[in-house]
Amino acid sequence: MRMVDHLVPGVTAVTPHARYYALHGLVAAHADANGLTASVAQTLLRRAEVALAAVSFAHHPQALEWLPRAHGVDALARRLHTGTVAVAEAEAPGKDGYVRNSWGFWGPYAGSEISLGILDPGPMPTPGPRLDKTAVRDGLGELLDLAAEDTLYVDDLVSLGDRLCVCAGGDRPDGAWVANLMCEHGASAGAGSRSTTRRQTIQLLARVVATHPVVRFTRDVGHVLAFGDFLTTDAVTSDIDTAAAWRGVMLRNYSVGAWRRLWSWLVEQIDGLLPIEELADRFAEELPDMTVDAFLSSLPATQSTTGAPLPAEHDLRWAGDPLPLAELRVLATSARRVDELTGRVRDAFLGQRGVELGPEWVQRRLDEARPMKLRVVARRLTYDLVARSQRIALAKARRRANGTLWLPTRLHERGGLLYRTSQEGRGDVGLRLDQLGTVLATCGVLHFQDQRWSVTSSRRALVD
Repeated sequence: MRMVDHLVPGVTAVTPHARYYALHGLVAAHADANGLTASVAQTLLRRAEVALAAVSFAHHPQALEWLPRAHGVDALARRLHTGTVAVAEAEAPGKDGYVRNSWGFWGPYAGSEISLGILDPGPMPTPGPRLDKTAVRDGLGELLDLAAEDTLYVDDLVSLGDRLCVCAGGDRPDGAWVANLMCEHGASAGAGSRSTTRRQTIQLLARVVATHPVVRFTRDVGHVLAFGDFLTTDAVTSDIDTAAAWRGVMLRNYSVGAWRRLWSWLVEQIDGLLPIEELADRFAEELPDMTVDAFLSSLPATQSTTGAPLPAEHDLRWAGDPLPLAELRVLATSARRVDELTGRVRDAFLGQRGVELGPEWVQRRLDEARPMKLRVVARRLTYDLVARSQRIALAKARRRANGTLWLPTRLHERGGLLYRTSQEGRGDVGLRLDQLGTVLATCGVLHFQDQRWSVTSSRRALVD
């Protein structure tokens, strides 16, 4: 995640809409011009976000395939489907409003907006050096008028969708401003390497979109970034410095995902009180009766004759093996790449050196265990993972006001018996490519049509 933050500054896993960058800038500019207090600005922001959600729902009552719904639409669904939204009730913080947070959805976007220079740091939205007040006012100013209404009627908002929907920024002044802000050169932004790195990532994404059929950014673009020789043979991508770092990050994420899936599976096996020995046995029973050396020899090839990474991890996930065996194979395959990758790809792949569960750690453990049975290694690994989870929980423990100890863990151990309070997630760590893609789409750089993405002609110059 540190690498991803370096490669995609200004976008996070919870910032899929370009228009919220503009909306928060609009509220900041209005509050600054009119001397609004923090409390009044907070109410204005919340009411404006309700208005944006309502207009976006009116424009697209059914969710778009390529874009997440506007923030708050799901929470407002009952009101929106009845056709009437009482703004004061909808914006009130709490379980009955559109969001519990007192500052609405500014919190998730604030770090990105500050990074981009849209806002300055502070306890309320304050105009930053890169905010174009004219662009945000011309693009979204009508939302302030809607925010002042007592009641919004969905039918009356339909005609505003082409101008104010979260999908419509590409044709509006605020969208053009965000597009330039996202894609500009470091020299013009005054932001140095972070701006340059973001631009290179966008150029890389745009090039893959222009040369490959892309429907889902992380899945389809990620596959091109991780495997094959496109990054080194294509005339454009071969000159993009961040391409090598992205390859390393993509390959490392298979290893991270494998640990998440394997740990989730182990926790899922615990029903009631379970001795750790039995959990270790359940893991071992899912694996073939073979030595570690034979297991490693059975792995697919990871490198082509030209030295390009082959999609071994991807293919193993689709091979149909039971989850513990499939993910252990992914981990072993990833460990093999320690000696195959070079240069910046290897640096990004390895990340922080010497960490527990990293590819180098896995490589050492498997090499040392080559003569041993794979099932024995699985049992030992179970003990290691349970002990590690307890160490992490204790390191993050907090004492409650009543004196009791809070442990941030779903798995607990008492006297050798394990029990869980809930399931563990097993999804891959988000690499922000989906969010970057939809931000670029909602500011007019990318376009989704006929089940694939493309670069728009009006913004092509920004990514060339």
